[in-house]
Amino acid sequence: MVDETIYSREAVLRACYWFTDRCHVFVSRTQPGVLSVRITAKPGTNWDSAVGDFETALLDAQLRREIGQETARIHELIVAKAFAEGDLLDDAPAGEWRDPVGLQDTDGNDKDGAV
Repeated sequence: MVDETIYSREAVLRACYWFTDRCHVFVSRTQPGVLSVRITAKPGTNWDSAVGDFETALLDAQLRREIGQETARIHELIVAKAFAEGDLLDDAPAGEWRDPVGLQDTDGNDKDGAV
């Protein structure tokens, strides 16, 4: 049973997918906010190891999702700057390509006063 207030549906499904090479996995919703994950080890898979590895993969998937949400704007900026440098965009993104996150003023000095 996986509590969806802790782990998103997306994280659960990603973790399950990562295990399809060594386990059969079935996910269902047993009640609102709770996902049930049934894991059956394929031949040659150590069950105890698989369970522990799944728990780690679930945490990994959730943290990747949260970090992705937190850094989405930076990721978009980096991709936009990369395309702008190659003149692949109709409109160039704001700012200087050498300073993708806007740490310098228009004279090339750090905004905090350092040169």
